[in-house]
Amino acid sequence: MVRWLLILLLLSSPVFAADTAVPTAVAVATPMTAPSLLTSSLKMVAGLGVVAGIMLLIYAASRKGFGVLPQKKNGLIKVLETRPLGGRKFLCVVKVRDEEMLLGLSNDRIEYLAKVPSNDKFATTLEQAEVEQS
Repeated sequence: MVRWLLILLLLSSPVFAADTAVPTAVAVATPMTAPSLLTSSLKMVAGLGVVAGIMLLIYAASRKGFGVLPQKKNGLIKVLETRPLGGRKFLCVVKVRDEEMLLGLSNDRIEYLAKVPSNDKFATTLEQAEVEQS
């Protein structure tokens, strides 16, 4: 990543140097005028567009998995869905080694609520868990 930024910087530096370097013969022959606000604004917008475009390209490449940014590691535990209950309490469906579980998460504890069969709907599983606990 740093290597690409250095290459981009080195390639763009002659372009910026060419804007500021004016041959002395031309400078004597033509009077220098101050750049207008319109041209300065257009240069600034073009520069911001280039930077935003580069950032979007890096983001798209990282989402596709080209290794520009670190990716999530494939592990045994996958969080399938999380629902807030209010405050700092959540219901969470987690898959561990092809087994789905419903967990209750709070500020200071994690509680196993029920095993979720993969072919059932969430509402029916929640009802079954309520019946089992009462």
